[in-house]
Amino acid sequence: MSIPKRKAEIIDKATELFFNQGYVGASIRDIVKAVGITNSTVYLYFKNKDEILFYIIIDIGSVLLKELQGVIDTYDDPVECLRMMIRKQICLVTEKRKEIKIYMEEQYQLPADLRRKAHEQHRRIYDVYFNVISRIEEKELARNIDKAVMTFSVFAMMNWVYRWYKDDSGLALEEISGNIIDLYFGGILKPEVLLERELKE
Repeated sequence: MSIPKRKAEIIDKATELFFNQGYVGASIRDIVKAVGITNSTVYLYFKNKDEILFYIIIDIGSVLLKELQGVIDTYDDPVECLRMMIRKQICLVTEKRKEIKIYMEEQYQLPADLRRKAHEQHRRIYDVYFNVISRIEEKELARNIDKAVMTFSVFAMMNWVYRWYKDDSGLALEEISGNIIDLYFGGILKPEVLLERELKE
């Protein structure tokens, strides 16, 4: 469902400002000036700046969850499913880099009630990965590593790409995601499983 044009403009300019100046460095006045509206217009859509930040965070989280669910619905093989989930999440950097930076770096700025809701969504993302990793373990394809460790490790490898990736680095995100996938699976899959899959490719 589309959102009102004016609300979308507020979100767009707030995203730009939070990305460039940080949440603390950007004020409602800055957002109002960037959009070309009055303060009262902002308050028709959001109670305060916290709600704007919350909207940006929840929206990019929802986009990611939808992308991940689409992969899960497409791939029965849990290893291939996890491979494509990692690829999808890393490649979101191309389209949603600003939102991802805000999601990663500004959640702690939210007041307790909104931070709790954001954390609940974050937990759903964690559970999506944990469940696929559990399926890999159930098929006895993984090394003897705790599933929570495997899940947090995949986030550790993916989540900071937006910080160091540069468009002019000479590396395509597809290539980066492939390297990360190879490193990750090299660590969690049994050697014989890796070998078998390499021979099939």
